[in-house]
Amino acid sequence: MEKTWKPTTAGVLDIISGAMGIAGGITTIVVGGFVGQLGGLSAEIGDALNEWAGMWVPEVTDLQSLIAEVAGISSAILMAIGIVLLVCAIIALIGGIYALKRRKWGLALAGSILALPSGGILGILAIIFVSLGKKEFSSCPV
Repeated sequence: MEKTWKPTTAGVLDIISGAMGIAGGITTIVVGGFVGQLGGLSAEIGDALNEWAGMWVPEVTDLQSLIAEVAGISSAILMAIGIVLLVCAIIALIGGIYALKRRKWGLALAGSILALPSGGILGILAIIFVSLGKKEFSSCPV
């Protein structure tokens, strides 16, 4: 079977998307950790907001617990998004390696699909190229 550029290009695009997703996932997890730390500063932030908002909204009362709750929920959501992005990026990276080797077409396609969250258009192109180059993949795990 003649080797074309399609699986190679798909593999490179998957690897680039995977690297971008790993960086984005780690960044999102770190930002989620910082947002979670805002809950510990809720007293200071609440006092400052009460002083500022009290001029316009006199019934603003328990901002400290509200800030702590919002910070905790936001932190959990950001960390969950970061972990999902990391998992997708790692699978995209593995799929890119298999696309370069022209092995396990299903894994290469799954990697291309999971490159979408971090790579966007790169993931779409990778899906197209892996699909077009399906005949070049071998099913034996050599």
